[in-house]
Amino acid sequence: MSDKVRLAAIQSNRVPSCEGLRTNPFGEDFSMKDLLRSIELRIAWYEELLDRAGREGCDLVVLTEDFTRLSLCMTFLDDRSVFRTAVERQTSLVPERLGAVAKKYSMFIVACYYALEGDRIYNVADLFGRRGELVGRYRKVHMPQYELWQVTPGDSFPAFETDIGWVGMLICYDQMWPEAAACCTMNGAQVICHPSAAVLPEYYMRARAKDNQVHYISSTWQNSMIASPKAEILADAGKEDPAIAWADVDLKGATLADEFFYEYLYSSIRDHKERHLKFRRPEAYRVLTEPRPPLADQYPPGGVANAPEAIEEVYRKHKEIQQKLLRGEEVPYHWRW
Repeated sequence: MSDKVRLAAIQSNRVPSCEGLRTNPFGEDFSMKDLLRSIELRIAWYEELLDRAGREGCDLVVLTEDFTRLSLCMTFLDDRSVFRTAVERQTSLVPERLGAVAKKYSMFIVACYYALEGDRIYNVADLFGRRGELVGRYRKVHMPQYELWQVTPGDSFPAFETDIGWVGMLICYDQMWPEAAACCTMNGAQVICHPSAAVLPEYYMRARAKDNQVHYISSTWQNSMIASPKAEILADAGKEDPAIAWADVDLKGATLADEFFYEYLYSSIRDHKERHLKFRRPEAYRVLTEPRPPLADQYPPGGVANAPEAIEEVYRKHKEIQQKLLRGEEVPYHWRW
């Protein structure tokens, strides 16, 4: 494992080559041809940005969630073949094209996109290696209700060994559950890569990195960041578009205390991460894995719109909102927490 590695996050919201394409399935002028064309154009756009990162000597580069932008198709239920057809097209394109870039610059790339596995569609984060090979895949575990309409959730938080260290991955909504990052860490992750459609707040980045003693990388449409195990923000891409945020880090020494840290005196363990592991009390954490913890008794059963008739009613409202947005009308809903 190298002493110094360059970690990076690429952010981009506007893809000039895709402007004017009719890719919104809720629009009357939607074109399937344009949608499939947009996938290739977005891949090409990110290839250019990855070229820039490669020339800067980056060792690990993280792209944003759903970098080919199929999320609107994912919520379009009038014709489910629209989303599936688009996913089929990119399932083979992304590994081939981004794997080639990873090999060209001998760097690791984390790419997040919708991929087909058999009959199921997953929201995946693929880790491509220095030779262009697929090192590992993470399947998004936590999903908002609308994503579950057509996408299957994953069920684990793996970490993958590389020559720069162990790498784990999360995706967007996983940020709501601290257990997700903790599971990545318990599986060995030294770096957690977090592609997201939503901006991860600075306090979140600092807390997750510090709590788990990892380097934490978020890639989104603005304020992509890299945080250290000391809760420091090492890089922030701000609102620049496109942008690459990077930081040079020493993964081997990142979690070590100084020789006069008091816990080092009493335990003889210098590594914070090692101490956290060896001082764990898992017998006291059992409530975390109980299907129905005491908190559940404070809330009524149900309340999740997952029955067919409930989905149909919610989808009707969702469709109305999307069509209003296309007409430039205001809608009463927002994403502010």
